[in-house]
Amino acid sequence: MRSVIISDFGSVNGGAAKVAIESARGLAEAGVEIVFACAIGPVSDRLDHPRIQVEMFRGEEIWKVGSKLAAARQGIWNAPAHAFLSALLSRQPAGTLVHLHQWTKAFSPAAIAAAGESGLPVAITMHDYFSFCPVGGYFDFRAGAPCTREPMSVSCIASNCDRASYVHKLVRVARQWRSDEAMRSLKAPLFIHVSDFARRFAEPFLPKTARHAVVENMMEAEKRPPADVASNRHALFLGRFTQEKAGDILARAALIAVMPVRFVGEGPLAEEIARINPHAEIRGWVPAERVFDEIAQARCLVLPSLWYEPGPLVIAEARSLGVPVVLARTTGPASWIVDGEDGLLVDGGDVAGLATALDRMKDKAVAAAMGQTAYSRYWADPLTTERHVARTIEAYRGAIMGAPPLTASA
Repeated sequence: MRSVIISDFGSVNGGAAKVAIESARGLAEAGVEIVFACAIGPVSDRLDHPRIQVEMFRGEEIWKVGSKLAAARQGIWNAPAHAFLSALLSRQPAGTLVHLHQWTKAFSPAAIAAAGESGLPVAITMHDYFSFCPVGGYFDFRAGAPCTREPMSVSCIASNCDRASYVHKLVRVARQWRSDEAMRSLKAPLFIHVSDFARRFAEPFLPKTARHAVVENMMEAEKRPPADVASNRHALFLGRFTQEKAGDILARAALIAVMPVRFVGEGPLAEEIARINPHAEIRGWVPAERVFDEIAQARCLVLPSLWYEPGPLVIAEARSLGVPVVLARTTGPASWIVDGEDGLLVDGGDVAGLATALDRMKDKAVAAAMGQTAYSRYWADPLTTERHVARTIEAYRGAIMGAPPLTASA
């Protein structure tokens, strides 16, 4: 089996790049021949493997390219990237699968077009919603709420929903038009979703001829004894302080519930969170090797996201430590939770509902029981790289053979 993996970045700078790189490494170790095509260096030493061939397109991140006009032009269609990928794919033997992880930062929709023109089977991992939504999150940043419009409809194009500006939105609309055009050239693409929820949400917006599989991202964790959550006091928010992540909503809810709360991360809402809840503890990012220690200090971990977040791994990290979670039911990890047994689900944006959930977590016995259940269920089927690789290979086989995946949820 052979796969060409396309990723804007050759090293880890975020979740999508990390999954692309670790998946490539795991697949290579499982015997799959990998060609890793990237545009922005440096190249991770994780790609140093006898069955991984790195092909570097010397590109730049879109918004670091000269003038804004030049950046917009490249973001909509990167002609040199198209030529590079077309030549690369033309050299691949029959049966090779093209797997796109990320293309919006450097390769542009030209990557989708090159994949379609190659005639090779194509898989796309849905780390976000750029496969159908111009802003990538199906979220209206002006309204502060999930989008309700049909992607690329007149209403969508006219809506000033972008985080930056309407001009920026129009550039994204032009890019989406080229992306949709390229997507139509794919005969029967395989969309790999990172959670059951993300699949159910995204599938209606994707091509009717597509195949679908669910392959959760890997989350390597050492099995440690469960955290003593009953002895911990604070709720924990770990992530970016941005509108769609809804840290401000947690700040209000914690104030109502009289629940100590700690925010770890950074972002534009830091001052607003402090204003809303003067008792909140706000810290910067912790080093990666200390994340598990940080989570283990919490009574519960809270993910109140307003957007339809596909599959943040912080929930799996908490569950692996026996720390119960409180999260919006319209997020990918909600499909892992049985409400009231190993965590609590709330409606996104519901301050009162979130406050009630936090108040419930103040009960030591409740938090301890949920944490123990979460711990047992996580370790019954942990998100190892081996698990991810096995299910990726199963999904690949279905796409290469022209058959649907063996299971609906791989």
